[in-house]
Amino acid sequence: MQNDDEKIIVKTLDLFKKYGVKSVSMDDIASALAVSKKTLYTHFDSKDLLIEKTIFYIFTEHFKKIDRILEKDLSPLQKIILIYRYGINQMISYDPAFYFELKKYHISAHKHYEGHKNDIIFKTILGLLKEAQELNEIRQDVNLNLFCEIHLYKIDEILADPDFNTQYSTQQMLNHLVIYNLRGIVVDPSLISYLP
Repeated sequence: MQNDDEKIIVKTLDLFKKYGVKSVSMDDIASALAVSKKTLYTHFDSKDLLIEKTIFYIFTEHFKKIDRILEKDLSPLQKIILIYRYGINQMISYDPAFYFELKKYHISAHKHYEGHKNDIIFKTILGLLKEAQELNEIRQDVNLNLFCEIHLYKIDEILADPDFNTQYSTQQMLNHLVIYNLRGIVVDPSLISYLP
């Protein structure tokens, strides 16, 4: 059951997804919740704090989903593909303005976003890539940190471009941004052909 803060965050996130961050005011959020702005400010004393808590909530939900994927009886490469399929679907569900406005107008919240993104790429995904390399599924000469930097780190910026993410299907984006790059470093491309 959600507490009052979480209800506010969930409603705020819904508005941010549709309209971006900048154009949604505290008045808009209070109105959507059918509460006074004064009541809203008793929970979050500024829009910046509400945005930071919303980012924290987004990634808490992401990590829950990622943990469920990590618990599956699948190969490390299959887990990476499932994590990115989930991530791409999440990214394209937001108005592209959300990411650009977060970076431009809400620097502290954007730092939290970048920190969580780094955790996913350079801890979780890199860990799975190292596991696959130890299993001799990935060539031993591949620098996995460099692979992450070149092929995975900027995917969110690519997906935030509305000209890109509305032109292709989720599967096409997953194939071209993740799967085909993985096939270039695996010992046997058939290792990543199965996707549950």
